[in-house]
Amino acid sequence: MVRRRLGCWVVIAVWVAGCATPDANQPPASDKTDVWFMQHMAGHLLQTTSILHLTSDRITRPNLTRLAHTINQQGQVHLTQLQAWLASRGLAPYDPQQQPSSRKETDLERLTRSGQAKFDLAFLAVMTARHRAGSKLAATELRDGSLPEVRQLAQQLLAEHHAQIATMRAWKRAWSKAKAKPSDSQRSRRSATGHLAGTLDG
Repeated sequence: MVRRRLGCWVVIAVWVAGCATPDANQPPASDKTDVWFMQHMAGHLLQTTSILHLTSDRITRPNLTRLAHTINQQGQVHLTQLQAWLASRGLAPYDPQQQPSSRKETDLERLTRSGQAKFDLAFLAVMTARHRAGSKLAATELRDGSLPEVRQLAQQLLAEHHAQIATMRAWKRAWSKAKAKPSDSQRSRRSATGHLAGTLDG
């Protein structure tokens, strides 16, 4: 009788222990947002670095050339990190071309059709828009992500993008004003034309 009761208590104890499994043995918290961010940011950076590689030789201003080089270097570093994380999970970057949608002009096509005289301003517009899109991805990760290393990368990307957007906006304002203002040679030509017209009228 005593042995039977003891056996019952052992069974109950084992059952209770099984129900009280510590949290460490439970499945980890969902990293759905982290994976989404890694895939979409990797795809975004792949496009950005490709655009820079194919178009940066058309930039005419040295300071913009240096910024493009910085954006490309940072993008390559972040992309390598993201691709390593994805590869460890057996995943690949997101490809926007796999998403069926209405035909829209790509950033590369927009830059390709831009004339040389307006290229720097077109480049600023494209890169500013791309940085805004990347910032939205990073902000989503910071709000909903759970993996510390991925959140840290999102924070770094957000800081880089915000600083570079501010720089590009300032350049766009300055260069747009300079373009609208007649140059000395243009003023000279206009003055000479006016003088010639006055001479002929006289």
